[in-house]
Amino acid sequence: MSKRNHLTLYLFAVFFLIVVVLDGFSVVGGQADKGTVYVIDFESTIDSGLADLLSRTILHAHPDTQAIILVLNTNGGYLGATEAIVDEIINSRVRIIVFVPPGGRAFSAGAYIGVAAHSLFMAPGSVIGSAEPRYIGGGGSDPKVVNAMAEWMESIALMRQRNSTACRLMVTHNLDYTAVEAVQIRVADSVVESLDDVLSMEGLPDAKVEYVDKDVRASILSVLSDPFVLGILLDLAALLVLIEVVHPTYVGGVAAGVAFILALLSLGLISANTTALILLILGISSIILELKIGHGGPAAVGGVLIALGVILLYTKEYFIWTFNYTALVTGGLVIIVLITGIAGFYLHKIREVLMKKSSPLSMDVLIGKIGYAKSRIEPNKPGIVLVMSDYWTAYSDEVIEEGERVIVVGIDGLKLKVAKEGS
Repeated sequence: MSKRNHLTLYLFAVFFLIVVVLDGFSVVGGQADKGTVYVIDFESTIDSGLADLLSRTILHAHPDTQAIILVLNTNGGYLGATEAIVDEIINSRVRIIVFVPPGGRAFSAGAYIGVAAHSLFMAPGSVIGSAEPRYIGGGGSDPKVVNAMAEWMESIALMRQRNSTACRLMVTHNLDYTAVEAVQIRVADSVVESLDDVLSMEGLPDAKVEYVDKDVRASILSVLSDPFVLGILLDLAALLVLIEVVHPTYVGGVAAGVAFILALLSLGLISANTTALILLILGISSIILELKIGHGGPAAVGGVLIALGVILLYTKEYFIWTFNYTALVTGGLVIIVLITGIAGFYLHKIREVLMKKSSPLSMDVLIGKIGYAKSRIEPNKPGIVLVMSDYWTAYSDEVIEEGERVIVVGIDGLKLKVAKEGS
């Protein structure tokens, strides 16, 4: 089989694999049926990953979606993420219900989210409160921030027709309420035993329940929300820049740039989509750089950066609700390897062709050319020759008289080594 046939078969295999993987995503996903309720697990630290996941769930929810239920069990989270989640709930076109499971906690950030929900259900043994904002590490609070958050909490409670005074005290005095107490003072709507009871209370006992799990994008954002990870990224970026100054390398420079970009994302100074576009540009640039370096490293780095950029950029993920990590990782890695392999193969071939071509500025093109001696040349006395319409200093191992035809047999810097034609 010829090389052309091999390449055609290879490209067909890649195309078939991409179609199969994408078709698998469309089969797994699909639009929501009428009467569908989505359930998101909020049983963790409230961070940017959860905020992004809720935003995308609301954005891509089918018009017939009845509600989104947040199963809330948290000791708190980050202020920026909390504000983003509350804003999403308040502006949501879909009804948002919060359910605090048996023994669950809606502390700190969880209290704001629970109060903002259209309906707040709490199971026996659950508690809500302790919503005073604190500095990371438990270093106290700022009265200005506390007052602002108390006013915000009170305004949210008034909007949802909850006990605004009781809600405000969760911020100013760190008060906590059990499920029964929260219902009695009109902070929560009802005490229920399970998620099925929540559906019954909302008039959705026969609704189709779809669970929304964290996908790769949300997981990455959650990791980057951690202040410890932010510190590592900033330190790593600074260290790699220092190493790059002392010992310049392509890998070190790219790694420093990526670490700094991810640190900006962690700080909230750039969005996930902006980060994705930057990573895609770096990845494409890295693959193009393969033309110059040619050992495969830049192509591999470019493939990884492009994959990470695509993960962060891809937001319309209907398939995330029945997400199969093994299938995605396996299929994704295969696609990346195949596409990067094809790109690397063609770039390598292009580089080989370019390397074989002689530069128009290379003096090697003069070897074998015929010229004329314009002065006498002796073994220890260079002379002048005319070759390819230019005058050159030339030397020879033999005596060449002026006017004789010569052939260039070597290059020494800017001097030509010549011999009599035919000798």
